[in-house]
Amino acid sequence: MLKKFVATIGKFSHTTRSPKNKIFMMLFGAINLLVVIPFVFFQIGCSLEEYIFVNWLRPLEIVTATLSVIWGLFSLIWSVTIQIHIGKGTPVPLAPTQNLIITGPYKLCRNPIHFGTIIYYLGVGTLVGSLTIGIMSFLLGLILFSFYNKFVEEKELLLRFGKEYGAYKRNTPFLIPKLWR
Repeated sequence: MLKKFVATIGKFSHTTRSPKNKIFMMLFGAINLLVVIPFVFFQIGCSLEEYIFVNWLRPLEIVTATLSVIWGLFSLIWSVTIQIHIGKGTPVPLAPTQNLIITGPYKLCRNPIHFGTIIYYLGVGTLVGSLTIGIMSFLLGLILFSFYNKFVEEKELLLRFGKEYGAYKRNTPFLIPKLWR
């Protein structure tokens, strides 16, 4: 079943999308990624907070949260910009990139959008709730997106880009950016 899903996503890579269509898909994806999913994770974090509690001074939480949101959004914006300009596509599976991207943030790790998103979730959860909720949001994003990237996205990229993606995968870390060589 997973193979069929990956193959279906792969078919979208050969479909030409209008700029208006790409913008709509990007807005839909951004709203889900930056608002809907963090809201769901916030709710889960709130329900778990009574069992697990990390106690920091609130001013320290706010500084940590603010830096996390800025860092996460920077990583997201940089990655999406590279996908649009170099990849000639979007991060949305229905309008994927046409070219394999191995520069910019993609030179540091294979999943900079995933990385930026979980850092953003840590910040938003902490800012709106508490550090406990931020950590829960971070962990939920880490688990769910890692599962998707490993079992769906990587297989689809291997189908589309073959040996070139295989070589990139062998030389570039999955999620934690390699900041030095």
